Amino acid sequence: MGFFPFTIIPLILYVLAALFLYDHANYVVEPGQVALHPFWSEAVLSFTLVSGQNWALSYGDLLITIAIVFVLFSLLKTASTSKTTILGNMIMVLVLCVYIILFLTVDFAGTSTFFILTVIALVDTLATVSISMVASHSTMDAVPDD
Repeated sequence: MGFFPFTIIPLILYVLAALFLYDHANYVVEPGQVALHPFWSEAVLSFTLVSGQNWALSYGDLLITIAIVFVLFSLLKTASTSKTTILGNMIMVLVLCVYIILFLTVDFAGTSTFFILTVIALVDTLATVSISMVASHSTMDAVPDD
C-alpha cells in the first residue's frame, strides 16, 4: 500500500462519472461561458442551517472534499522510508501527468472541478516528495557506525 497514489481515486471517480453519468450531447459550452457541466453542480444533499441559510453540497464539491481527505491519507503514509516510497513517488508524478494531460486535452476534464483536483494532485505530489526526502535524510546517521 506504500506505493498506491490516493489521488488516483478522485481521478477514476471523475472519469467514470464523465463517461457514464452525464449526457455529452446536451453539453455545449459557448464562448465566454464557464465550462462546468450541470452534473457537477447538482446537489447531493441540501438543508437549511440554523442561520436560515440554505446550504447545498454539489457532486463537484463532494469529489473535491474526497480528494482532500485522500491527501491526508497520502501524507500520513509518506513518513515511511521504505523502498516502496520511491516507487510511490514515481507513480504519483505519473498520476499528476495524467491529470494535466486530461485537463489540457479532453473536453469533459476542462472544468473548474477537474482543475481543482489537478491542483490537489500537484500539492499532494510536491508535499509527498518533500516529506519523503526530509524523512530519508533524518534516518541517515551523521557519522556511520563501524
